[in-house]
Order: sequence, then C-alpha cells, then structure tokens
Amino acid sequence: MAVAGGTLGIAAVGVGLWSSGHEPLSLALTLGVSAALTVAFARSERMPARRGVREVPMAIVPWGVVVTPDTEPRVLRWAAIRKVGVDVTHTLRGGTPAVTASLVTVHTDREVLAGRTAGSVDLERLMVDLESYAEEASRPVALDLEGIEPASDGATEAVAGLLMRAARELCTTSRGACRLSLPSAGYRTVAAPVAAPETLALLRAVLREQVVGAADARRLAAIVAGMVGARELVTDLVRLVNSPHPVVAAAAKAAALRLGAPQSRAGAVEEVEAFLFAEDFEIFQTWAAGGGPPSYFAG
Repeated sequence: MAVAGGTLGIAAVGVGLWSSGHEPLSLALTLGVSAALTVAFARSERMPARRGVREVPMAIVPWGVVVTPDTEPRVLRWAAIRKVGVDVTHTLRGGTPAVTASLVTVHTDREVLAGRTAGSVDLERLMVDLESYAEEASRPVALDLEGIEPASDGATEAVAGLLMRAARELCTTSRGACRLSLPSAGYRTVAAPVAAPETLALLRAVLREQVVGAADARRLAAIVAGMVGARELVTDLVRLVNSPHPVVAAAAKAAALRLGAPQSRAGAVEEVEAFLFAEDFEIFQTWAAGGGPPSYFAG
C-alpha cells in the first residue's frame, strides 16, 4: 500500500470513528489521528470505482476528511460532506466469507472522492449519523457559559482570541468570580487558584452539555477549567478531545494538557491543526504548553 500519512504529518492515514457508548454525540468519535486504522490505497484486490468517482489519498478523522487530490492536502469538514459509502470485495477463506478490500467514497455537492484499504472498515455509525456530526460541527462558538452569546462557528473566522478574552474576564472580574464562585481574592492575585466545588459543578455541567444554549459553550468552559486549575475536570476534557468540532477538540486538548494530562490521553493540538485557522492553532498550542500572550491572561 502507498500511504499518504507522510505528507499529512500524521502516523497513519485512517478512519478514526466509532461509538464509545457515551451519551454526548461528541464522544462517539474516540480514536485519535495517530492511532487511526489505515485507509490508504491497496493496489491489490482492486475493485473498479464508479464512473465520475476520483480516487485520492484520504484520511477520515474525527473532524472530517483530509484528502490529497494534487500536491497539497485539503480538508472537508463534516458540513461539506453529504454522504459516505463503503463498497467491499469478498473471498472465501476456509469456506468462510472474508472482506479483502474496501472502497470508501465521500460525496460532496461538487464531487465524489474515493480511497481504498485492505480489509474492512467500520463506518456504519458515521454513515447513519453523518447529519448529526455535521450539525454539531456547525454550532457557533459561545462567549458565555449559558450559550446565549454566539460568535463565529470557527470555520469562517478565528475564534481562539475571543474565547481567551472571554475566559479571562470570567476569571479576573468580580462579576465573573461571582458567576464561577471563585475566591474573593480574584484570579489575578492567586498564584495557584483552587476552584470551589460550585465552580467544578458548573463547568462540568457545561462540558457534559447539561447546560445547552443556542451556541456551544464547551470551548469556553474548557478554557476556564484550564485557567482556574480545575484538574478534577481532566476526565471530562479528555472525553471531548475528538469532538466533531475542531475548536471544541483543540480547546479540550489544550486545557487537558495545561492541567497535566498525559499526551497519551489528551492527544496533541497538532492533530487538529489542518482544521484550524493558523491564529487559533498558535494560541491553543502555546497555551497548552503553559504560555500565552499577556493580553489574554494578565490584567
């Protein structure tokens, strides 16, 4: 097989979608890019592609599909994908039918792309719930924990700076401290802030979408958790690192890493880079490592 992983900077080109049995839709996508199953191009056991289908290097990851039609990779977010299909070829092994190769097709409004792999791929959940993935990945970013104040959807303009400023206001102003039940001394004057039980309960409810508004507040809650040192929420953050929305995933990864989660659990912000604006990627990557522009984090 010829694998396109080298050009994409990931360990394998692959399918990273299956159900974890968790309630939030985001948690149906639990496999990181670096551990994905191979969906490269098996040149043996070839099956003919249908007329009008273009075969390309392809990777199906939790945030969409990465394809390399020419020389540069490009991404297809879930909202741009109308249908995913799988065709297989079989053989008999000891009298038992076995799948020898799979042809995965991805349909958009303008084209149909295909990639091959040896063996079978499990994309049933994706094919059934594609519309739900697209809907979740298109939800606008909330700049408040109630999900009332929407910003961009993260696909048309950068949002990380807005989120960092909104989180900082919650953590440093008297109004924000009251909303989060933070110590009266304020976040600015506490070197290692300890979130109160009420703070943890509020942020956990938002991360688990028990507080649901028109906009998605999980990104903001993840950043606030990282700013107030809420290590008790690392498990909740790790559950979101493969959310269908790349900004949710990046914020959760960055916050979990900042709070000390091992990369083996949280993954790396670089995994989502192809689906982020360069400004958003830089902010999340820097913050995950414990840094950040003073204008975002200082008074």
